[in-house]
Amino acid sequence: MQEKTKMAADNPARLGLTINRGKSKVFRTNASNNTPIPVQGEALEEMESFTYLCSILDNQGCTDADVITRIG
Repeated sequence: MQEKTKMAADNPARLGLTINRGKSKVFRTNASNNTPIPVQGEALEEMESFTYLCSILDNQGCTDADVITRIG
């Protein structure tokens, strides 16, 4: 994953584009590899949950929090 992240940062850099570490975060679902993903020498922030199109997903791949929020 680190090789892909490095490639994703290096290729746009040729055009003068960079990855903004402040806006970039890591969201893993059911991942066994918890190695930090570095960008520009620092690891990206890990997210425990993620909201996309009004649906809440957690790092286990479940939508339980979404269901509880909608019912409650």
